[in-house]
Formats: sequence, structure tokens, C-alpha cells
Amino acid sequence: MSTQHQKWVDIVQKKLNEKGWNKSELAIVVGVTPAAITRVLKDGQGSDALKLEINRKLGITESWTSFKEGA
Repeated sequence: MSTQHQKWVDIVQKKLNEKGWNKSELAIVVGVTPAAITRVLKDGQGSDALKLEINRKLGITESWTSFKEGA
């Protein structure tokens, strides 16, 4: 897993904890299966649209440039 992806996953996990949601609840809100959420968080497998929707639903406003290697 890239450092960029790990930073994003860490922020997603933090936001889930703040909202008191689990991955299944995020899947319902985003409109995908829980397996799709697991794949995107574990392996980064998922479309940019899915990642953007996760960001929107969780209120993640950090720019992708914040997640670049060494940042």
C-alpha cells in the first residue's frame, strides 16, 4: 500500500470513528456493497468516483496533494 493511500485510509477511519459509522454503514450511505468499501480501503481498488463519494459523505476536504509521498 502506498503512503498516499495509507494516509487517506487513516483519514477515512478517523472520520468513520467521529461519525460512529462502520464500513457497512458507509457502504449504505455511498450506495455500494460493503465488499467494495473493504477493497477500496484495503487495496485501493475502486474508481476515483467512489473515492470522491466517500470523501463527500465523510466530509474529507483535504486535497489529494496532501497525501503525496513524503508530504
